[in-house]
Amino acid sequence: MKQSTPMKHHSFFKLKQSCLLVLLFLPLFLFAQDSKFTPYDELPAVEKILKPDYNENFPDWAKMMYKYPVNFNEVNTAFARWEKDNKGVKTPILRYYKLWRRHVEPFVQYDGTIELPDMNVLKENLRKAQSPEFQMQRAPLNVKAANWSFLGPKETFWLNESGSATTPKPAPWQANVYSIDVTENNPDVVYAGTETGYVNKTTDKGKTWQTKGLNYPFGGGVTAIAIHPTNPDTVYVAAGSSMHRSFDGGETWRRSVNGTFYGNRMKMDYNNPSKILVSSDQGIWMTTNQALTWVRKTTAETWDVEYKPNNRFDTVYALSKSGNYFRVIQSFDAGNTFSEISSFPTEIPNASGGLLAVTPANPNVLYVVMLSRNTAGTEVPFIYKGTYANGEWTWAHKYTGYTGLSSGSGLTNGQGYFDLVLEVSPKNENMLYVGTTSLYKSMNGGSTLTPVGGYQGSFSIHPDIQDMKMLSNNDTWVSTDGGVNLSTDQFTTPEGHLALNHNLLGSDMWGFSQGWNEDIIVGGRYHNGNTAISDMYNYKALRMGGGESPTGWVLQGKSRHAAFDDLGDGWILPKTAEGKPEGRFIFSKHPNMDQYGGLRSNVATHPWYSGTLYLGSENAIWVSRDFGASFELLYEFQDRVRYLDISYSDPNILYADIVGSGFYSSQDGGKTWRRPSNVNAPAWNGAIAFAISPNNPKVVYASRQTNATSEMFITKDGGENWAQFSALTRSIKSIVVQPTTDGKDLIYAITTNVSGKSATVMYKKEGELSWTDYGTGFPAGMRPISAAAFYRDSKLRVAGNAGVWESMLAVPDFTPIITPFVEKAVYTCTTDTVKFDDHSMLNHQNATWSWEITPAPAYISNVNARNPKAVFDVPGKYTVTLKVNKDGVEYSKTIQDMFEVKSCPSVDDCSNPAELPKNIWKLVYADSYQPGNEPAKAFDGNPATIWHTAWGTNEPQPPHEIRIDLGKSYSISKMIYLPRTDGANGRIANYEVYISDDKTNWGTAVATGTFENNSAPKTVKFTEKTGRYARLRALSEVNEKAWTSAAEISFVGCNLTTGVEELLRDQMINAFPVPANSQISVTLPFNDGINPYSYTVYNAAGQQIESGLAESSLKVLRIDVSEYPSGYYFVNITDSKGINYRAKFTRN
Repeated sequence: MKQSTPMKHHSFFKLKQSCLLVLLFLPLFLFAQDSKFTPYDELPAVEKILKPDYNENFPDWAKMMYKYPVNFNEVNTAFARWEKDNKGVKTPILRYYKLWRRHVEPFVQYDGTIELPDMNVLKENLRKAQSPEFQMQRAPLNVKAANWSFLGPKETFWLNESGSATTPKPAPWQANVYSIDVTENNPDVVYAGTETGYVNKTTDKGKTWQTKGLNYPFGGGVTAIAIHPTNPDTVYVAAGSSMHRSFDGGETWRRSVNGTFYGNRMKMDYNNPSKILVSSDQGIWMTTNQALTWVRKTTAETWDVEYKPNNRFDTVYALSKSGNYFRVIQSFDAGNTFSEISSFPTEIPNASGGLLAVTPANPNVLYVVMLSRNTAGTEVPFIYKGTYANGEWTWAHKYTGYTGLSSGSGLTNGQGYFDLVLEVSPKNENMLYVGTTSLYKSMNGGSTLTPVGGYQGSFSIHPDIQDMKMLSNNDTWVSTDGGVNLSTDQFTTPEGHLALNHNLLGSDMWGFSQGWNEDIIVGGRYHNGNTAISDMYNYKALRMGGGESPTGWVLQGKSRHAAFDDLGDGWILPKTAEGKPEGRFIFSKHPNMDQYGGLRSNVATHPWYSGTLYLGSENAIWVSRDFGASFELLYEFQDRVRYLDISYSDPNILYADIVGSGFYSSQDGGKTWRRPSNVNAPAWNGAIAFAISPNNPKVVYASRQTNATSEMFITKDGGENWAQFSALTRSIKSIVVQPTTDGKDLIYAITTNVSGKSATVMYKKEGELSWTDYGTGFPAGMRPISAAAFYRDSKLRVAGNAGVWESMLAVPDFTPIITPFVEKAVYTCTTDTVKFDDHSMLNHQNATWSWEITPAPAYISNVNARNPKAVFDVPGKYTVTLKVNKDGVEYSKTIQDMFEVKSCPSVDDCSNPAELPKNIWKLVYADSYQPGNEPAKAFDGNPATIWHTAWGTNEPQPPHEIRIDLGKSYSISKMIYLPRTDGANGRIANYEVYISDDKTNWGTAVATGTFENNSAPKTVKFTEKTGRYARLRALSEVNEKAWTSAAEISFVGCNLTTGVEELLRDQMINAFPVPANSQISVTLPFNDGINPYSYTVYNAAGQQIESGLAESSLKVLRIDVSEYPSGYYFVNITDSKGINYRAKFTRN
């Protein structure tokens, strides 16, 4: 690729250059001559006004934003290198890059080439989608029309992590509200516009919101709003490089006839409400006919426009630029002509725009905040105050901000014009608010600032301040990246501050996953972190933490278990929105989530075994058989795994989309993969949406995700041959396939509005020729991220930039496909409880269940439950049959030898060794520890406590080590290292393991290696070694720090004694049911009918609970445990020969 040229002022070319060079570089220079913008910035949804001026101090990836053409992959790679060393940094160019990337991504090819669509066609598509004629087409046409509704997040609430009895309050982490306006004569009526392109309205002062214009695609973020002063049904918005108007309270919208510009601030002449002024990337525009048409009044980039508050609306101020320097301009003829205020300082360079503020408390005062840079090129904000007297302006430099890249010190340039506010009290000219990433308040005209909220300040306001309105009644409205806030006392008391976001639509879902039998949805959100939605929580969505990650996966075989890649361990969600989370669990690896979820991978669950999970991380396919606690490498490709899925009807078959090489299939559960030799479909190469037929594992539907229009293809032989299934003139983002009543597939195509056309959902049944629009009520501006069927309730769900939406399936009464579910294929101990569940594609309404397991279990809780529990006392393989009666019809499925139960590991069985008991271990030596994190905590049986070496001044450097006395000699074959799960600090990278019978002479290491940086347990296998003492040396830390930490260290082995009498003294027997409620039953071994057995029950602490004798005639000992506290217990039984037997059980 040829070298591109920065978009800055320079000579066009030197005359001595050859004509060949002129021709070669002419396209680049044409774009660079007069503008910082490139053709990429001309996409309608890109808010050009947010792009800062070019700066030689920018990092390499940022400089690429001013070149054309550029390779998307090269920009991303350069950014990733920079981001690694700049976590948490916020800058204007960084924010613009994230916005730019989002809107460019749909047009990126696998090699990084950006193939922009024809802009004229795209804009014409958008204009047609906004036309009244098209709005009529989206009305219901027949009784099978969809009825899409907003599922959530409807309002975000704080997670009750501490278990407080106080009900958690609403959290201001809902949606990014770009703009807000309050009706002049009725402050209960407020409109709010989101970054995601939705207009929300409240008529009760923010208590509830309603979304307006769902059928109308605004084409981009709603950057400015103006409401008629006396008729709140008349409202105007700027969005998607156009102006829009409504005269019925937002129910319907019309686009202006002309005026393709990015409006950023809008002011209405209250004496003549048909007249509006708008500042924009192209200067100042005026309408005098209610936004039907617009006339351009100035040409330079302009960030703000204000009427002088003297009730005449004849004097107008604006903040603009000349060259690269700020200018304040004014008009004395109501905005028809403008001239510079000559006394305003002329040498303040623009970096990222600015704002003005006026007040009726003193109409002759004008405040200006400018995001500028100092002489060294470092970005810094300035506040100036202008005073008009005797026909002249005088200017006072009131405040200079901070140059840091974060908000830790005070007001900075933050993220530039993206989040910038400046407001003055209408009653006090010296009460000033200004904000970028945090909001600040001044009571002395800007000379000093006090933090209010955001990253700094005592008020719970989401960082990144977007818009603000101050009213004469002391109400102060603030919109942020997290939603709408109202202070009724100008941020004086916490009681006067409210987060008002109930039903505010616009949460931008970057992640999406849902349960199977539980109605739980989780996902990461742009700006607003991770959330959890459930029918258990009613309208409340939980604020789970996190920032901006396309994350969130629900474990289908565990109740309320969800994992996120930015929150450490997984979460066991609370049963109610007000309840405390019930714990954490290890989830040690996460799938690739490229392009911030734009091209997202997934966690695929085995259809029979809920604990078996597949995912693509980096270039490899990984499998977990313990619900994500640990992963095993299955297969490695040459490039990144973009997406994979497993066949529901044949779990041996998996498919994957690989960057750079395309579609692959596996026929052996992911162990081997091949690329079909006759792929006669387009070169997808890591950018496709595909879905597998639930009826036939060889049938796959696929479509490219990165085109303005999409074709869907079908393969009926596992990818060997492809045929066009249908050509659409829309861009397909996701595909869902559901069963029907006759064995045929029903295919949904979920489309996005990136092509300018309204987003919708369409379906087509296998064998039919045409698609049916299933988009009634679906948001026209939706940019979906993912979609899935929720069969329990016959729902189809779509997640995207309008949150999560749902509709009934087009065929809600489909024929069920029955599939039983257990946690794993092999249970390693006969005392394990086997948990069954239904993994059928089944609407649960009017359904009943029946289970048959062969051979029969020793205990099963309820054969007619959907999810019974059972205990199997005989090692072997078991066949499972699940029968479901749905509406009087029985359906069933049998899986032969579905799972195997093995004998329990034991320290007395060297063929099946167990973890060594830690109650007799002692610390021999550790080279270092931090008080509170002592070495013995590495083997105390509690993974929540850790050993950590000392940190701080003069902290010891690695290697570090711990030596343990195991209490006696064993034959040892494994070490298990559990890293700390709450963070990476101290996790061991390179290690050595030693086993010895001499604690001073260790010999050579039995194992060496490098641990992966995650929270998964690390099992180190080695040749059996006899010894009493164990030594773990940590040679390095995963992030090359000085520390070492360990949550738990365990060893697996067996006793050295091999005599028969010794082996018989501690045999395991079975107790059931597990868990027990009122009674526990213990099978008595080898009862001779003559001699009784004695028994003793101990709790987990070793305390005796009760003891007694079992009659010699008994085959089963039954013990009443109804009064036992909940917990773990052991039963020790001794026969007449003194041989001991033991069983363990749990009391619920």
